Amino acid sequence: MRLGEHIEFRASAEVIVSCGAYNSPQLLMLSGIGRPDELAALQIPPVAEIPGVGLNLIDHPMSGVVYLSDREGSLFGALNEHSLAHFQTRGRGPLTSNAAEAGGFVRTREGLDAPDVQFHIVPALFVQEGLVPGQAHGFTLAASVVKPRSRGQVTLVSPDPTVKPFIIHNYYNDPEDLRVQVAGVRLAMRIANTAPLAQWASAPYLAPASDSDEDITAHIRARMQTICHPVGTCKMGTDDTAVVDPRLRVRGIEGLRVVDASIMALSTCSV
Repeated sequence: MRLGEHIEFRASAEVIVSCGAYNSPQLLMLSGIGRPDELAALQIPPVAEIPGVGLNLIDHPMSGVVYLSDREGSLFGALNEHSLAHFQTRGRGPLTSNAAEAGGFVRTREGLDAPDVQFHIVPALFVQEGLVPGQAHGFTLAASVVKPRSRGQVTLVSPDPTVKPFIIHNYYNDPEDLRVQVAGVRLAMRIANTAPLAQWASAPYLAPASDSDEDITAHIRARMQTICHPVGTCKMGTDDTAVVDPRLRVRGIEGLRVVDASIMALSTCSV
């Protein structure tokens, strides 16, 4: 099924929707499944009232520190003919890297049942979501909130299926998420300035001005990225906000299931 095709429900057929956490709720709403008042405002005839469609959007925010290095050994300049040939003939060399070569989990305070921060360490200057190549040797140490409490939403702005949906993540809307992120970035700064990693850090490239809450928060708000783990917008469950049941069947609609990450009611980082 292509995005924008109206769903036709027939008792003898089953429709499987798997468009992801952004487009699955979009497709359902375009087909009249969602909150009737919002659909009517866009002149979409309501088919089924399911209030939870598009709500409960969850994603993992990430922020960290980036340091320049005066030592070779990072992935800077790795994409060249020599490295490519080494990879193709021997299966070795820098192009075998998955970028996030090291990581770890930590608890930012006592009394937690499980870690609330995950670290990702990249032997490169990872900036602007990795879309811009680094211009020097260096490394990135990023901290991610493992179990974010903040919730966002995906909704329609037009009945035209070619128009992108409106997506708002509400990162750090819950104060606890920001507290965890600040603690994670502060610990990343400490690790980067502690042996043996400190010998690789010649100067900060992107880092807070100090380890104060104010400076770290300003850095987070200016440099925050996402690990691209959106889930939850067609969440599975049995309460009134659920969109699908435990068998992934859309509530109140015969022969329709959603089978992607949008059905996950919660999200937790993992390696």
